[in-house]
Amino acid sequence: MSKKILFSLENCMKCTQTKDLLQGRDDIDIVAFPHDFNQWTDDQLHTARTHGVFEDLQQTAPILWLNGEKKIGYLRIRKWLQDEG
Repeated sequence: MSKKILFSLENCMKCTQTKDLLQGRDDIDIVAFPHDFNQWTDDQLHTARTHGVFEDLQQTAPILWLNGEKKIGYLRIRKWLQDEG
């Protein structure tokens, strides 16, 4: 089974909207990082870098990570959810 993670930022309107779309889904882990990158822990930095989303999160959020493939932004994630069924 492939791993699915939603990377989000705290106090992010698009991230909140995306989390609302994911309510009731237990197949997607949700990870929320502080909006200020200077407040990230070493573990959070490591997780973001390991999954290849660190640079992306500096520019936009949320990011849905699908076993290495990324869906970046609320609209793309919403479309993926609609297409997946």
